[in-house]
Amino acid sequence: MDYIIPPYERNHAGEARKVGFELEFSDLEVEEAADIIADTYDGHVEKNSEVELEVSTTTMGTFTVELDWQLGKKIAEGRTGKSISAEKDTGDTLMQWAKWLAGQVVPVEIVCPPLEIRDLPQLDPMIDNLRRGGAKGTDESFIYAFGVHINPEIPDGDPTTIVRYLKAFALAQGWLFEKNGIDPVRRITPYIKPYSEDYIAHVLDYGDKTTLPQLIDDYLDYNHSRNRALDMTVLWKHFCPQRLKKHAHDDSMIRARPTFHYRLPNCEIEKQGWYLSTSWNIWCVVEYIAAHQDILDTLTARRQQSHSKKLFKTDRTWHNELEKIADDLLSE
Repeated sequence: MDYIIPPYERNHAGEARKVGFELEFSDLEVEEAADIIADTYDGHVEKNSEVELEVSTTTMGTFTVELDWQLGKKIAEGRTGKSISAEKDTGDTLMQWAKWLAGQVVPVEIVCPPLEIRDLPQLDPMIDNLRRGGAKGTDESFIYAFGVHINPEIPDGDPTTIVRYLKAFALAQGWLFEKNGIDPVRRITPYIKPYSEDYIAHVLDYGDKTTLPQLIDDYLDYNHSRNRALDMTVLWKHFCPQRLKKHAHDDSMIRARPTFHYRLPNCEIEKQGWYLSTSWNIWCVVEYIAAHQDILDTLTARRQQSHSKKLFKTDRTWHNELEKIADDLLSE
């Protein structure tokens, strides 16, 4: 499947926008996954630790391959209903626990280097080779709940641009959860919580004079965690790290970068024909709406009108309009 080229293909400097992907899967060890990447792109593997490796390539940049302990712990707690913690006495005990957990639910995570949008198809051979090597995603087992994260570079830092993206995501959030077929266990882990209806209503009321400090403060007032389907904290830390500290927001795990951090899609790497384009092309509905003010205004009015008439905030006709946008983008 081709990767859709969004309306905003370039950044404020006129350079091609870049996109980074992170994907989680199981049934391969970190060393095996790193070797597959190295073989795919003629790279060199460097071992940083027992659970983190880097693969340096001349054509693609550097990939990081690691075990995602935090996600594995949350998945295990969701499956068993019990809190899982390591003993605090020795490093050996910790590693024994980690090894057991890795065999159950801890995913391998690959962090891909940012690539220009037109170069994203170069990731497809890696997906093919990981699949042939035995990588398994969310649908392979009831104990798996793995995802794909997309980090699209922002077109520019103008608050009006960021507002348009926030509005576009707010409008599409419910449809995105349905379109991506989010695994039930991924829903109960804390990592992809949706925006609240109160925050969505607040976002849709933003005007042309909304400032960046207001955007950041409002977001942190309504969202007390970075664990949202669209996590904006990486962008806020890039612009104004001091405002996160002002809100007493724990930013120790946040890497500042001029990107959105879209965490919603499932990883379905075990399925023939599945590629990162599947997740990217769905995200591009947000890109398209954000780039067309007339469509954004029409959909905003439509949503507000439909929600004012309904006790339950679901409108299938509304989702049909978003589905049509997705179909039109794929047919171009």
